[in-house]
Amino acid sequence: MRYASSNITTAVMFGFTVYLMVVRFRTRRDWNLPLIYYLFVVAYHQAFPERLLAYAIYTGVVIALVIRFEFLPKKLEGVLRFLDISILTFLAYSFLTLVTK
Repeated sequence: MRYASSNITTAVMFGFTVYLMVVRFRTRRDWNLPLIYYLFVVAYHQAFPERLLAYAIYTGVVIALVIRFEFLPKKLEGVLRFLDISILTFLAYSFLTLVTK
């Protein structure tokens, strides 16, 4: 790993992603940290274009907003939380592969 600003930023985003994955189910639904996280991911995507899959990022944003601001049935909420964790896992894998290149 080369110590460049992009690699350090990517490593910080990887750590933030793993932290969010760990605490995502331990907190309330109306917690604002996932929205702040996706704000940073979108900013990262704008700063370093074509490093991450845009569809995954914006799907994660929409799912985080729906979980945050809607009253959902338990089954639909479970499906959306599974998709949210799947997208976070994909983003963590993407950040990890970018760091280890």
